[in-house]
Amino acid sequence: MTDIVHSDRKYIYFLSGLFLLWVIFFEFILPPNKILPSPSIVLVSIISLFRDYQFLFNLLSSISAIYLSSISAGLFIWIFRRHLINKNNLFGYLAFALEWISGIVPGIMVGLLLIIWFPGSEFIKYIFIFFSAFTYFIYKLKNEVKKVNGEFIDAAISLGAGKKFISDKVYWKVIEPALAESLLELHFYLWSMLIVYEIIKGGYGLGTVLRTAILYKDLAGFFASVLIICLIIFVGALLIKYFKNKFIFWSIS
Repeated sequence: MTDIVHSDRKYIYFLSGLFLLWVIFFEFILPPNKILPSPSIVLVSIISLFRDYQFLFNLLSSISAIYLSSISAGLFIWIFRRHLINKNNLFGYLAFALEWISGIVPGIMVGLLLIIWFPGSEFIKYIFIFFSAFTYFIYKLKNEVKKVNGEFIDAAISLGAGKKFISDKVYWKVIEPALAESLLELHFYLWSMLIVYEIIKGGYGLGTVLRTAILYKDLAGFFASVLIICLIIFVGALLIKYFKNKFIFWSIS
């Protein structure tokens, strides 16, 4: 984990610089304004978030939707990887049909349809994030399989390897680093989709906290919520990079 933090040191320095400027200008120089609240007001707002906005419950709702759904989608891809790599089967046809549809219909439109169809369901956002993660994985898998060097396949076949071995030990091991590398992009994408979904739908989640802060014109509460969301995304990205470097560290060109 320390190595990951060191590799992102320049970004940490940049964010620290922005934070310092915010403190200097909006705490000591500029008077109260409608652009950015002062750090002291934001600190008070963070405390009030947990009291007035049920922030902890909404936070857990969003975190569980992101990580349970995306991990489930990843496990689903891993379990059925042979069918997806070979494609010439019913499951492969259905999976790539969903990926094709997602390339035409924007993801948030799928979310809007789910909101219309299931307006009172909190569970449906788990389905939405699962669908978003699953179609993203399918898209990346399809593109990476095309890049696999044909010599690897020919060598495996010449040694008597069967389709199952080639799928698991050749195709999958070659594309696995690229799939793991794309997790950072997917992580930010899913958080963006979920926040927008929750703002539109309401119910529980961090998007609902932002929506409430906007309705009540609570600039400090909104800004405090955004800071916490950004911190969660940043910590999540660090953990993804750590596990990627720890367990999927090879590269095949």
